[in-house]
Amino acid sequence: MADGMEDLARRLLIGRKSDGRCVYDESAKAELVAACGKPGTSVSRLARQCGINANQLSRWVREHSERRQRA
Repeated sequence: MADGMEDLARRLLIGRKSDGRCVYDESAKAELVAACGKPGTSVSRLARQCGINANQLSRWVREHSERRQRA
């Protein structure tokens, strides 16, 4: 894994809620979503490298694109 991805993975998870759900850093999420937009990038591979579920990352990418379309 590249040093940049290791750093991003470390910064991504900032805590857990009382019900066990994870709390993620918004700037790290934005960086990860931007990395998914690069040509030839596998969302599944990036999710694995950062220790999150691929479906979660796909949802973040979808929500980001929806927000951009509304703006």
